[in-house]
Amino acid sequence: MTVIRFYYRPQCGLCREIEGPLLNDAKRYGLAVQHVNIDEDKAAWARYWDKIPVIEIEGGPTLFEPIAPAVLRAAIRKAAH
Repeated sequence: MTVIRFYYRPQCGLCREIEGPLLNDAKRYGLAVQHVNIDEDKAAWARYWDKIPVIEIEGGPTLFEPIAPAVLRAAIRKAAH
């Protein structure tokens, strides 16, 4: 199963905005979402502290802010097939 990693910070407004579409689209296509709070993961913090939200799709693209819902949906759909 393809895994989607969602790198976020709890207080990030942009993260909250894209999380809903991410979870809805992942569910629609039967994909799992792994939440990674960069405040609790030093390696993730070092890589993404200035880029969140970040969405890594296993075997697919890594999406950085700004993330348009249509672009996210297309990437998830492609990963699911």
